[in-house]
Amino acid sequence: MKRIGIITIVRTNNYGAELQAFALQQKLTSLGYKTKIIDFLYFKHRNHKRSKGAESIVKKRFPIRIKEHILYRIVSPLVEMLMPIFHHKTKNRIRNFRAFRENNISFSKTYRSQKELYSAKLNYDIFMVGSDQVWNPFSGTSLSPYFLTFAPKDVRKISYGSSFGVSEIDDRYKDKYNQYLNNLDKISVREKQAVKLVRKLSERDSTWVLDPTLLLTKEEWSQFELPSKITDPQIILLYQLTSSETIVELAQKIHKKTGLPVKRICKRSFLHKKDSNIENILDVGPAQFLSLYSKAVFVVTNSFHGTAFSVNFTVPFFSVISKARNNNSRIESFLELVRLENRIVYEGTEIENIDIESPLDFTEVRSKLNHEREASVNFLLKSIESEC
Repeated sequence: MKRIGIITIVRTNNYGAELQAFALQQKLTSLGYKTKIIDFLYFKHRNHKRSKGAESIVKKRFPIRIKEHILYRIVSPLVEMLMPIFHHKTKNRIRNFRAFRENNISFSKTYRSQKELYSAKLNYDIFMVGSDQVWNPFSGTSLSPYFLTFAPKDVRKISYGSSFGVSEIDDRYKDKYNQYLNNLDKISVREKQAVKLVRKLSERDSTWVLDPTLLLTKEEWSQFELPSKITDPQIILLYQLTSSETIVELAQKIHKKTGLPVKRICKRSFLHKKDSNIENILDVGPAQFLSLYSKAVFVVTNSFHGTAFSVNFTVPFFSVISKARNNNSRIESFLELVRLENRIVYEGTEIENIDIESPLDFTEVRSKLNHEREASVNFLLKSIESEC
């Protein structure tokens, strides 16, 4: 049984990050491999320790570095420590995320800094970097670990569904990305645009695969859901990561048409705007997140993973994105893949012009998704078992 060590962004109490990390490990385990998530703490984690050589590829101005240091090293840890004491929703949310990880994810020893990770003697047959925006130049930390440069030179290194998080990479960073990408034996990416980026940066071929959350079917996901406190049998689900008047107005329009309650999954457990006819759900973890999707009869979201779960659970939806943002390719390319581009709504669209009653037949979508799921699993199997 081959042993696979996976590094990705996890322990962030972010629904997409936690669920994609779990999904990749779960799929590899079901294929017969022994896997561990390499527990390298993301730089925003309050227990992460900065070390020399772990700087971001994009050099930020001194005032920004000071601002981020205060935010990530002082303010965020204080908020994370004090909020559970004074705010029970925060306490419950943290507890639910922790329970999901403890019950479902197999971690290695914890590595608090890049120095600890690179000093470790890791004993895996295969090293894999997972999905999410692990290659984003603006992430604020070193990208080296997410190109597996800590792994032994003679061990196979694979990326699965990794994302740059942006549509273009400045030419100033081309040489560094070329060096990073050439450390990998097999490359797969999450977006169509990323295939072009890999070619531009390194002249390497890469494979466009599904996000890990899409490797599991709705039926497989249902085994890991836990009921939330929401008792309504049917809901309109609003999963909102960034501020948007369009997304709120669209959810309210669907509410007026259907009479169903709107439940909003929020990015964090505090400091959220309240809108009429919308209940903010602040304390669910990943397992309860899944149960809310099972109750949803319509989803409105500006999240990539919100979009992915809508398609995977065959729930009618709209994805609201802003033309001003440079990271739209992840939603656009996925919806292009499953031929649902017409479910995109751009910020500022007149709400009365959006046809919320247009039928959505998932028959062809399900067939396309199953085909892409099989192709993505085949990429994993061939990359792991290949001798070259």
